[in-house]
Amino acid sequence: MRLSSILLTSYISAALAVIALPATAAPIHECVAGRVTPQSYSWDFKGEANSIFKDIQYEAMQAVYHADVLQSFKENTTLDWETHARQLDFLKQEINEIGAKLCRLETIRRVLDPWQQHVVDRVAVSEREMAGTAQNAILFVNEKPGQLWQVTYRDDLVNLYNQADSLTHTVNNATEFAGVSKTYHDLGHKLGMKSPS
Repeated sequence: MRLSSILLTSYISAALAVIALPATAAPIHECVAGRVTPQSYSWDFKGEANSIFKDIQYEAMQAVYHADVLQSFKENTTLDWETHARQLDFLKQEINEIGAKLCRLETIRRVLDPWQQHVVDRVAVSEREMAGTAQNAILFVNEKPGQLWQVTYRDDLVNLYNQADSLTHTVNNATEFAGVSKTYHDLGHKLGMKSPS
């Protein structure tokens, strides 16, 4: 076995241990709701969800950037596998961050507004698709480091970009809607409306 293959195996194997599994596999960790406390009854879960959407927005934009960098590698067949592996590792970290934030959203989903629940569901689908595609790309680099020009791997790079871009649009729209909704409710309150609909 070549030295580069040994290094790749240990580098990518560590990455595989952390990356979320595709949607068809059992989750690595389960999101578990904490104990109900007196503060739970007055906690602003809807506001928390909007804040988490902003956090996911940042991670998704970072994922788009790294997926775009990976796509640019398609035209340069002289790049070594380590360059690809580094970008995939950045993506893996971002997907894992999104997954951790999604875990909290899924825990509080039942107390959110219907539009927020819809966003949580869309984020969940996107995160799981990205995790599966990233895992496929990592496995490909691990198994065929000298064949990164193949269509299968290139398709994974395109899919990663499209999935990250789609997630970015979803959370951009959610954060924009949350801002407009807050402005609407604040104005309604100033006009003396108890609960603007």
